Amino acid sequence: MMFRKIENLAWFVLVASFLTCIALAVGIPTGIHWYVLNSTRPMVTMLEPRGGTITYQAAGDDATVIVADVTELKPKARIQLADDADALLLYYHPDDLNTPVGTLQLYGTTDLLLGDARTPRFSTSPLPHRMRLRVVHAVNMRITVAGNGRDAEFELDTPQESMLLQPGSFALTVGKDQTDLAVSVGRAVVTDPASGDKLALVPLQRMRITEAGIDEIYVGERDLMRNRNGGFEEPLEDFWTVYADAAFAEEDEGEVRRAQISDDQHLVFFTRVGQGHAETGIRQVLNQDIREVRSLRVRARIRIDAQTLPVCGSLGTECPIMIRMHYLDQESNTVREWLQGFYVLEGENRPFCQSCEWKAQHIKVPGFDVWYDYESPDLLPLLAAQGFTPAAIVSVEVYASGWTYGSAIDEIAILVAE
Repeated sequence: MMFRKIENLAWFVLVASFLTCIALAVGIPTGIHWYVLNSTRPMVTMLEPRGGTITYQAAGDDATVIVADVTELKPKARIQLADDADALLLYYHPDDLNTPVGTLQLYGTTDLLLGDARTPRFSTSPLPHRMRLRVVHAVNMRITVAGNGRDAEFELDTPQESMLLQPGSFALTVGKDQTDLAVSVGRAVVTDPASGDKLALVPLQRMRITEAGIDEIYVGERDLMRNRNGGFEEPLEDFWTVYADAAFAEEDEGEVRRAQISDDQHLVFFTRVGQGHAETGIRQVLNQDIREVRSLRVRARIRIDAQTLPVCGSLGTECPIMIRMHYLDQESNTVREWLQGFYVLEGENRPFCQSCEWKAQHIKVPGFDVWYDYESPDLLPLLAAQGFTPAAIVSVEVYASGWTYGSAIDEIAILVAE
């Protein structure tokens, strides 16, 4: 009996040892293989200030630190830029601190929360570089995902949705109510907050996302006046400031009036009867950063109903309808203007603004009560020829100027290509 117990124990030990040997022979290489393929390590994240006020707050720390030099950041840090700030957020492989895997160019008011950024520990791993960031607010963000020989994924969370950026170049604007994404090169996968569906964007496509879902996917230029009442569908006071000014207190200052003509057409009228100078118009502040856009154009649909001063007055400053755009010049950091006027009534006056900073060549439209579709040339090379580089659109105005005038505008758009 004792012998049988010893025999059974011996067999048990032998079988267990055999199974253990097999498990070790298979498990150790498999475990090592899994570890080699799936093990990751942190990437190096650097914040490089280039101008303005930039601060960061480390995770779990109430202290806010002003960033004056290149600073390495850890996950869960918070980065904030003032409206005049400019910075680079760079992601590096820990073994190569010369060539960034991901580059974020940050312009203007920005609020970011860093997520994890990890890369495979071993070169044989098929995993991509993975970076994650929460964007609370961004006036203008340019994102480049390089990869540097390995796939890369940049996951962005915004107040509206999440998106996955693959190697390429992208432009992003994030506000409380909407997110705008444009793809220059590469591919972006966006999750629709309404349906949960995933949609892919390819080069030259752009989209706008709100809490209600994806508003539209379209190709081409981005209209800075979109959702800013550029078509006057909403009451003027929602986005525009109405103003009127006459040379003398006893003179009529003129009137601005919005009217709905049909379901699809809403007009703004500028009218005035008088003998002295007056200016009547609407103004909107944008403060929209446009650094690194490839083109800048202005489009409008206007009509002139009445005009008494020939051309645009003796100095070219009094057209029955004018468009004025103020922009921040990147080199001088001063606000400058671009101007375009329209007229019907001919005369001996010269058709350009002689006293304006921008010597606008005014445009004669075909006649009274005729709609005229205006589209400017690309303004960037025209401004560059005079030594100006727009960094931001500060404001836009549409106004009538002169003695007696009557005019209307149907739409205004400021178009940029990323």
